[in-house]
Amino acid sequence: MAHEVDPNSCERTPDAIRAALQRRPDWLKAFERDWLSAAAEFDQPGLDAVIDKWFPFACACATPGYLDEVEQTIKRMAEGDTEGMVFYDADGNAYDADNHPVDTGGRG
Repeated sequence: MAHEVDPNSCERTPDAIRAALQRRPDWLKAFERDWLSAAAEFDQPGLDAVIDKWFPFACACATPGYLDEVEQTIKRMAEGDTEGMVFYDADGNAYDADNHPVDTGGRG
């Protein structure tokens, strides 16, 4: 994917994460559930873990265009349009949708 998540697009605070997650109400609901559960236990390490868990999701929401690109890619794939898409295996080898190796000139 050409567009990358900007890890500086969101502050690492509950309020900033909550605001960023407005883009995905399902994620916001899950964040709120996790946050309230840890808060009800007065569990500071638990609250810190919730921030750690949801911060990358918030950054994805806050990075301009990132979720739009992901959603467009998902839509294309659901429609069977994989033209020009490159897929990677666990070892970093690139393939097209027909499982033919693709020379990407190095991924990184």
